[in-house]
Amino acid sequence: MTHRLMRNVVLLCSVLAMHCFAQETPGGTEEFSVNGLKVILRPNTANAIVSVQLFLRGGVLNLREDNQGIERLIFQSALKGSQKYPKDKLNATLDRTAGTINSVSTKDYTSITLRCVASDFDELWDLYADVLMHPTFVSDDVELVRQNILLSLKQRTDNPDAYLNDLAEAAFFAGHPYRLKPEGVESTIPRLTVEQMKQYLGENLVTSKLLLVVVGDVSRSDLEAKLGRTLGMLPRGSYTPVLPPAVVHNEPSLQVTEKALPTNYITGYFTVPTLRDPDYYAMLVAISILRTRLFEEVRTKRNLSYAPGAGAADQFANHGFIYVTAVSPDTTIKVMREELRKLREVPVAASDLQERVSLFLTAYNLRSESDAAQGQFLALFELSGLGWRAQERFIENIRRVTAQDVMRVASADFKNLQYVVLGDPKKIDRSAFGL
Repeated sequence: MTHRLMRNVVLLCSVLAMHCFAQETPGGTEEFSVNGLKVILRPNTANAIVSVQLFLRGGVLNLREDNQGIERLIFQSALKGSQKYPKDKLNATLDRTAGTINSVSTKDYTSITLRCVASDFDELWDLYADVLMHPTFVSDDVELVRQNILLSLKQRTDNPDAYLNDLAEAAFFAGHPYRLKPEGVESTIPRLTVEQMKQYLGENLVTSKLLLVVVGDVSRSDLEAKLGRTLGMLPRGSYTPVLPPAVVHNEPSLQVTEKALPTNYITGYFTVPTLRDPDYYAMLVAISILRTRLFEEVRTKRNLSYAPGAGAADQFANHGFIYVTAVSPDTTIKVMREELRKLREVPVAASDLQERVSLFLTAYNLRSESDAAQGQFLALFELSGLGWRAQERFIENIRRVTAQDVMRVASADFKNLQYVVLGDPKKIDRSAFGL
C-alpha cells in the first residue's frame, strides 16, 4: 500500500468513526442539583448499560503526610459491606445481577463507580447508596483491605515500571501537593484506624464536595427521586473547589537509581498545559506526533528499544513524559532529545499534521464509545472548573491546531525534563541528557 493510499484510508476511517460517534452519542445532556449535589445526566437508550460515577473532589489536596491513602482504604473497605447489605448479601446481589462497584483514588479525586444493566438499576442503586452512606467497616474486612493495599505497595519496587514511576513522581513533585500519594504509603496505611476513617468520611462526604455523573437509560425524574431519599440527604457542607498550582522546573535534572536489571528504564517528566489552558489541544497533538516519531526513530529505524513512548497525564497540575527501556541508554536518549528538538524547531508538514489529527480523533472517538468513558470525559471538564459543556468543543479545538501551535507549545513546555533512570549507573553519561 502506498503512503498516499494509506493516508486516504486513515482519513476515511477517521471520517467514518466521527460520523458514527455523532450519530450514536446521546443528546439531551443536562445538569441539576439535589441539596447541593451537582448531577450531570446523559440519557442513552442505545444500550442497556447504566454507568454511575460519584466523584469526591480534592484528591491529594484533602490529604496530609500522615493520612495518605485514607480515601482508598475507606472506599475499598466500604465495598465489603453496609448496614443494609452485609458482605454475603452484597456479594450475592452483585453476582446475581452482574453489577460492579469499584473505587479509584487519584491525585485529583476519588471516584466510586456503579455499572449495571438498566433492569437492575433500582436494586443496585439502593445497594450503591447504602455502601456509600452506611458502610459498616467490619474490622476483619478493613484489615483484609489494608493488607492487600500494603502488599500492592510493597510489590511496586519489584515492577520496574511502577518503581520508575514512583521515583519520577518523587523527583518531579517534590514540594508540591502531588508529592502525596492517594494510593497510600507503607508508613501511613498501617496507622489509619476505623475511627479516623469514619471521621474523615463524615467530614468529606458532603454534597457540596461531590459530583455525580450518570450515563444510560435513566430519566431525570427517576434519578431525582432516588437521590432525594439517598445521597441527596447527605449534609450540604460548604466546600469550595480548589485546584493545585502548576509544577515549575527551571532547569533539567537527572536522578539515577541503581538496580540490577537486563535493561535500563528511563523517563523524563516535563510540565505541560492543563485542560484549562488554551494550548492544551496543541499539546495533545504535539504529544501524539512525538509518540509516533519516537516509535519510528527509536524502534523501527534504529532498533534501540522495543517500547519507546510519550504521553501526558491529564491532571489538574499536568505533566508530559517520555519513556524508554534501553540497553544503550546514552545513544537512545540522544535520539529522543533530537526528536524533541525537531518538534520545537521544525514545522510539521501540513499533510502529516492532518494525518496525525485524524488518527488522534479516531482514537478519541473509539475510546468514547462506552457510557463510562463518556461520563468520565464529562466529569473531567466539570471538575477542572471549565464546566462539562466545554467538552462539546473538544473535536473542534483539536481540528484547529496548526503547525505553528505545535511548535509553540513544544518550545514553551517540552523542556527542562526531569530525568529518572532505573538501572546501571555506569552506563549513564550526563552529557547525553543535556546536563
